[in-house]
Amino acid sequence: MNPSVKYPAVLANCTGCGRCVAACPQRALSLETELPNGLGRKLAVLTPRLCTGCGECFPACPHQALRIDPA
Repeated sequence: MNPSVKYPAVLANCTGCGRCVAACPQRALSLETELPNGLGRKLAVLTPRLCTGCGECFPACPHQALRIDPA
């Protein structure tokens, strides 16, 4: 992870709508089920090595389910 990049963190109010995934030009966000067997609700998941910190995902989320990860 690049320490100069401010990575988005996905919050618990993520509905899995996929709008942040569609908005990400680097394809750093994906939708995955919360359980390893493929069951459960879908949630946005970040792949930090692909994220450039462009911030396109933030305005795309209608539920404000992303924040800047302070770490």
